[in-house]
Amino acid sequence: MITATRTPMIVAILGAGPAGMSCAHACLSFGLTPVVIERGPHLGGAQRDNFHPNLWMLGFPEETGEQMTQRLAAHYRALPLTTHYLTQVTRVRREGEGFLLTLNSGATLRADALVIATGTRPRATAALEQFAAACPRALIGPLCSSIRDDIRDTDVLILGGGDNALDHALFLAERGNRAVVCTRAGFSARQPFLAACQALSEIELRPHCSLPLLDCGDTRVLASWGEQTRTFDWLLVMYGYLPNTDVLAAFEVAIRPALTATGYLQVDAWQRSSIPGIYAAGDVTDTPQPSVPTAMAQGLTAARAAERGLS
Repeated sequence: MITATRTPMIVAILGAGPAGMSCAHACLSFGLTPVVIERGPHLGGAQRDNFHPNLWMLGFPEETGEQMTQRLAAHYRALPLTTHYLTQVTRVRREGEGFLLTLNSGATLRADALVIATGTRPRATAALEQFAAACPRALIGPLCSSIRDDIRDTDVLILGGGDNALDHALFLAERGNRAVVCTRAGFSARQPFLAACQALSEIELRPHCSLPLLDCGDTRVLASWGEQTRTFDWLLVMYGYLPNTDVLAAFEVAIRPALTATGYLQVDAWQRSSIPGIYAAGDVTDTPQPSVPTAMAQGLTAARAAERGLS
């Protein structure tokens, strides 16, 4: 008797952060063949550099993002998975019912479904990005070991008015620093952060504060607001995050998923995008509460949805 061999159903997963790793793990459980494409050299995404406790992960109190990434990555590496590191997708086109991906190595990959799990990156203006590139005392985003290891007994200017800005003001004040937090509008941070900052003399909150003119000295940052100039040891830009949707430029226009008004990938409750066969999971979607547990759950849901769609 001749036994028919089932053709593997391949799911290409873009990104190896918590959402991508979770999706790949779940794909195995659902009988699918995941292939993970990661443009960086490591697993874990942004969480790999997160030295803060991961507040949203029940059962692991005080575990940092770094520690959580090590735990997830160890499990991931023990699985029979294919992962392409330092790899970017340069073209995605429809081929039959599936997709054909061209990689920067020149290789191609045919996939029956595609999951976008590319996460986010710190937000900043082009001028601030240019300034930070030239000034070692200017840092963009919260995930930087210098914030943890190097900033002690200094004067710090923080740009931004959300949770990250005020949380870092508190973090730095606990380590003997003095912080000025400057936001162009009112503060949008949660009330406990506001109250805690207002109670500390080491923290000065400046709402409706215009973006200062900046100059980088040898060891300090000069910030000027009109006639007033202040000198700081460090500048931290905490403007939140932007979704990593730049990969969509590689997609043929006809299969380019829709975005929300704020630029995130638009998905339904099953993590399905506007294009059949393309799914998205994690912070690249406009989730109400971005977090590692949310990203992992969405990765699982996307794998289940792909399995249902392919079957």
